[in-house]
Amino acid sequence: MTTINYKRTILITGATDGIGKQTALDLAAHPDNFVIIHGRTEEKCIATKDWIGKENGNCSNIDYVAGDFAVLKEVAIIAEEVERRFPELNVLLCNAGVLYPRRLETKDGMESTFQVNYLAHYLLCNLLLPVLSHNRSNVIVVGSVLHTWPSLDWADVMATKEYEKYLQYSRSKLMCHLMAFALHRRMNIARQHVNVNIIELGKEKEPNNNGKLRTTSALSSSMSTLSICRQAGNLAQLIEGPCLEKISGKYLDPSGKQMRSGSDATDERLQERLWAYSKELCHEYL
Repeated sequence: MTTINYKRTILITGATDGIGKQTALDLAAHPDNFVIIHGRTEEKCIATKDWIGKENGNCSNIDYVAGDFAVLKEVAIIAEEVERRFPELNVLLCNAGVLYPRRLETKDGMESTFQVNYLAHYLLCNLLLPVLSHNRSNVIVVGSVLHTWPSLDWADVMATKEYEKYLQYSRSKLMCHLMAFALHRRMNIARQHVNVNIIELGKEKEPNNNGKLRTTSALSSSMSTLSICRQAGNLAQLIEGPCLEKISGKYLDPSGKQMRSGSDATDERLQERLWAYSKELCHEYL
């Protein structure tokens, strides 16, 4: 399939649920965009594609790739399929994420939050660099203010000694920030036309049953459909706007304004240490 007639060919990871799904809907509504849905299973991808087609009245600019981020081999297969079928890819939105109440291990023997939220994106980004570098591209990592909360525990990266779901989620987001800054630096040194930025979807304030405002975030189980729509709309507007074409290596709010990253996230020594550690874990596929 050729997407050469579209201004943007966009791959969204974790696009069959939540903000990823709504963002895919919003982006697919624009005739300049070709949207590639990623989901864990083909069934979920097909259902999402059909839903978007029904909502927008058109699904000619939508396709999908299926694969489980909890299996690194499937991540490698996704990358091969994208490079083969969609050589015009020029936007990669790293959105997929999980929050497990108890510690789980993947088939690769790694803690699931670490692998799905972070390592799978590290591998996917690296495997897609040839096609992204060929085009003038944007890599967008969905970040979180929670990255400022923890430091990495290098003695227990896989949370085998202690697992607390919010702590592990926050650490996975810190790793995503570290990866994004390290990738930006590599693209800059190599003079590649690949911009890498982190987007903070932020918190939404919405009325509760008493008419008062309450705060929700992407981690909130009570996050409303309205809140999801707002955050996805902000993300879609940023992707379609001119802001990301001009900057790289930044942590941005939904309007494109630069935010302050945590001190750990901007530490180049930590970035390089995590990069080397991740490269070793993924060596079979790189």
